[in-house]
Amino acid sequence: MQKIRKIYPVDTAAKLFPPTARPTNTSVFRLSVLLKEEVDPEALQSAAEKTLERYPYMAVRLGKAGFEKTGAPYAVREETGTPCAPFDLEKDEYLLRVLWYGKRISVELFHALADGAGGLEFFKTLLYCYLTGGGAKIDPQGKLLLPGETPREEEHEDSFLKYYDGRKAPVRKMPPAFKIRGEPLPEGGRNVLNGVLGIEGLKKAARRQKATVTEYLCALMAHSIYRECVNENVDDEPIVLSVPVNLRGAFPTRTIRNFFSIINVSVPVGHAKTFGGALQAVKEELRDKTQAESLMDALAQSCGVMENPVVKAVPQFMRDAGTRFVFAFFSEDVKTMTVSNVGLIDLPADMLPYVDHAESIIYP
Repeated sequence: MQKIRKIYPVDTAAKLFPPTARPTNTSVFRLSVLLKEEVDPEALQSAAEKTLERYPYMAVRLGKAGFEKTGAPYAVREETGTPCAPFDLEKDEYLLRVLWYGKRISVELFHALADGAGGLEFFKTLLYCYLTGGGAKIDPQGKLLLPGETPREEEHEDSFLKYYDGRKAPVRKMPPAFKIRGEPLPEGGRNVLNGVLGIEGLKKAARRQKATVTEYLCALMAHSIYRECVNENVDDEPIVLSVPVNLRGAFPTRTIRNFFSIINVSVPVGHAKTFGGALQAVKEELRDKTQAESLMDALAQSCGVMENPVVKAVPQFMRDAGTRFVFAFFSEDVKTMTVSNVGLIDLPADMLPYVDHAESIIYP
C-alpha cells in the first residue's frame, strides 16, 4: 500500500514548464467531452473529489521542494473565460481545472503535472465517477484507473530517469524555421477553432497513403501552411512541425507524469508544394526519429542537462533564467507550429452511449 506523500518530486520534463510559462505560452492543455445531456454540476463536483482521492499526486500545488500536497477544498467551475488560461504558480492551490458548460466537461492541466496520456487517464476516471455517480452501470473493462484503488508508486515515477542510460545527448544544430506572419492577439488572447471529424474516415484516408494518422495530419498541415502562407520568392526556410511523441510505447511504464519527447519534423519548402511531397518528408523524419536509438538520444537530451551535477549545483533562480533564455532563443526559433495527436481515447463500451465526441486544445 502506498503511503500518501506530502511532497512529490518534479519530474525531469516538468522542470521546463514553470520557468517558461507566460500569458502567450501558458503550458496549459485541455481535454474535453461533449455529453448527450446537460452536465449536473453537483454530480461533477462529487466526481472530481473522488478522482482527486484516487490521484493524490495530482492534488498538489507547486512549492519550493516540489509538488506539495494541498489541503484546500477543490471546486469545479462553470466555464466563463478563455481556454487554457495560465495558472498563478505562486498562489493557486491546484494545477488543474475541472470545468463545465452546457453539455461539455473539460479538464485543464498545467503541463508540469502530466502529459496528454497521463491527463487522459485522469479524465477517464473523472468521467467514470461522474456517470456512475448518476446511476449509470459501467463495466470498466480494465480501461481506466478506478476510484477506491490504492495509487501505485510507479504512477508518479520519473520514467525519464528510469530509462536514461547516462549517454551524452548528440548536439544537432537546426536552422531557423519558417514563421507564419500575422497580427498577434492582445496579450492573453487565444483564438480557438474546433473541428470535429470521424476517426474511421481519418484512419481510412491515412491507410490509403500507407501512413499513420499523425503522419497524415502533419503532411496536411505542412502542405496547408505552404499554400496559405509561403511566398516562394522570399521564403526558403523549412516548415518545421513540433510533434510530441508518447514514449510509453517504446519504454513500458505506468507513470501518469510526463513521459514524452518532442520531435521536430522538417519539411523543405520544395516538398511542401504538394501533399505527396510533404507526406514523403514527414514519413522519413518521423520514422527515423522514432527508432529506438533516436528515442534514447531524446531521453539523453531531456536528462543530460538537468541531471548534470554542475547544473544541479547552480541556484534555482539561475537555472530558471537559463531555461527561459534557451526556450526563447532556440526552442521557439526552430519550429513553425506544434501538431499534437493525443491518441486514442479508449473508453469502456458502456460509456460510449453517453458521449457525443471528444475534443482537445493545446496552448499557443
